[in-house]
Amino acid sequence: MLPEREIYTPQEGPPGPQPGLAELFAEWGEATMRDLVSSFYDRISLSKIAKMFPTDLQIAKQKQADFIIQVTGGPSYYLNNWGPARMRMRHFAFEIDEEARREWLRCYKESLAEMEVSVRSKEIFTQFLEEFSRWMINKR
Repeated sequence: MLPEREIYTPQEGPPGPQPGLAELFAEWGEATMRDLVSSFYDRISLSKIAKMFPTDLQIAKQKQADFIIQVTGGPSYYLNNWGPARMRMRHFAFEIDEEARREWLRCYKESLAEMEVSVRSKEIFTQFLEEFSRWMINKR
């Protein structure tokens, strides 16, 4: 059920194709992707936006990792397990403003900083996170 409130839509629209993103899975592999997402959710559980997430994060970790794997050139786990992504619509139940976006991004950036992968691949992934998170904002 969608919330009964005005849903803000960012002017810049959804993120477009990003050079290099679809090659990250080949460099990082599935285990690294899942470790990144797990580390991210461990931080989320202690963050200012923890209330937006379930107490048990195991399913959230699986869904997010499946999505990240798919968008970085890996198998279509998300589509096969959960259906079409439609991430913006799936998050309408949560009030995501710029402050929440920045907190979410902080958790990802800290987790990414711990990874032992190329600097260039971190830059590509960070750019994806920046654009994706801007598109998820649904409250002014």
